[in-house]
Amino acid sequence: MIQRKQSVFLLIAVILSVLGLCMQIGSVSVEGLTVAREYSLWVTDASGGRHFTTWPLFAVLLLSAALSLYTIFIYKRRLLQARLCLLNTLLLVVWYIIYTALSRTIAPDASTFRVALAAVFPAVSIILNVLARKAIIADEKLVRAADRIR
Repeated sequence: MIQRKQSVFLLIAVILSVLGLCMQIGSVSVEGLTVAREYSLWVTDASGGRHFTTWPLFAVLLLSAALSLYTIFIYKRRLLQARLCLLNTLLLVVWYIIYTALSRTIAPDASTFRVALAAVFPAVSIILNVLARKAIIADEKLVRAADRIR
């Protein structure tokens, strides 16, 4: 059924992923002056120019949102749904690895990198995917137990 609690978890993960795509995920400042703003798709420098060096973040987060949305609608195939939740969790961990690497590349040695609120959204999505996977596995155990009773 679509109205299961894991569907709610996955829907919230989709919403957070889409918000993470649209919002600023970090900024670079030198001596208190912001010189660059990092988004999922581009970096805006102090002169207003855009550099698309962070496109892998956008691609991974977009894939994660699409995978979560797809996972909601394959509710009849619970084992595949659980595997896709695990894959989505791994994708979001890869997002953080890329985020860390790009943040070190964007910020020079004499600057300070500040993490924005939207950079926390994938972590919340990881937690929601783990909760959804746990609920899917519990549903599968319940269905198997009911099949044994018959």
